Amino acid sequence: MCITQQGIETISLFQIPVAKVTEKEAVERILGMVREGRDAAQSGQRRRTRMVATLNVDFVANAVSGWPFGGNTELWGYLKSADLVTADGMPIVLLSKLLFRPLPERVAGADLVPALCRRCAEEGLRVYVLGCERDAVEEAFRRMEAVSENSRAILSGHDTSIVNLDEERTEIVERINSAKPDLLFVALGNPKQELWMGRNIGKLEVPVMMGIGGTFNFLAGRVKRAPRWMQRCGLEWIYRIIQEPGRLWRRYAYGLVKFSWLSLRSILGGYR
Repeated sequence: MCITQQGIETISLFQIPVAKVTEKEAVERILGMVREGRDAAQSGQRRRTRMVATLNVDFVANAVSGWPFGGNTELWGYLKSADLVTADGMPIVLLSKLLFRPLPERVAGADLVPALCRRCAEEGLRVYVLGCERDAVEEAFRRMEAVSENSRAILSGHDTSIVNLDEERTEIVERINSAKPDLLFVALGNPKQELWMGRNIGKLEVPVMMGIGGTFNFLAGRVKRAPRWMQRCGLEWIYRIIQEPGRLWRRYAYGLVKFSWLSLRSILGGYR
């Protein structure tokens, strides 16, 4: 167990510091970082952008190396250096319990985003979205309780540009900085969104950015989330495969096999 520079109690999973926070505590922590960055900007100080990641099985499968599986060391590095990493996935929570370092609960991006948007609306904070189709984003904001009547007041911008990690697109960063948002949601999916955030963190002037994957598709009703009981039991992946078998079964099968192997190594003493 360790303490991050921001004073958050964490546990190390695959050398990634996962915060021991509830959903409510995560929301408060993120808003606190937003306020700190906003206050610094208003006083003429320059503070680096804070990065938030929501760790699930797919993230681990993409990032972490462990024989005989490879991984993306750049992605792994960004996850290890993120300012806040939450446990987005019951397998992460279960592993923490098996290691006798239990996390309090699952803190999913699909739950954090609407909670953050409601608070941003209450406090007059501005949100910017990079990625996802415009119709889905607009519908998601319309559906969010307490935000629906005033969504334009907090949505300071939405960029649907195609992001190619092999090309440096400075105009995307410039548009974000010009909009002066307080919170940036990057909806490009893992690993693309975390790689983009890690590579551009030094150029951005937004206080906090967070990778959210397909969250707006859930919030807009385009993709259905599993029933609560399946989420609590860690069976949401089965529900997702049933909805999109052709696209997801290979990815989920690989992820579960690799995560299980890496978890076993952690239990036996690796990746502490």
